Amino acid sequence: MSNDIYEQEIGETETMAEASKQLMGSDVFNKAYEMMNHGIVEQILQTPAESDKERERLYAMFKAGQMFVQQFATLINNLELRNQQEGE
Repeated sequence: MSNDIYEQEIGETETMAEASKQLMGSDVFNKAYEMMNHGIVEQILQTPAESDKERERLYAMFKAGQMFVQQFATLINNLELRNQQEGE
């Protein structure tokens, strides 16, 4: 799968954007994401002051989760961008 939206068929871009909208609107997905983030934050707060590396590892996990979800938003934005540039 290419990341270049112009190498994809418009139907593929539309399908991926629609699936992303459904996923991001899913109560189950959002609850799981919220639970994951809450768990990571709780672990960070319980980390001893001298455990810098553990906090950095947990923070990296937190950021990775944000980047993962951002990919779905990008798929939605790709369709909107493509439609604008192709004059719908």
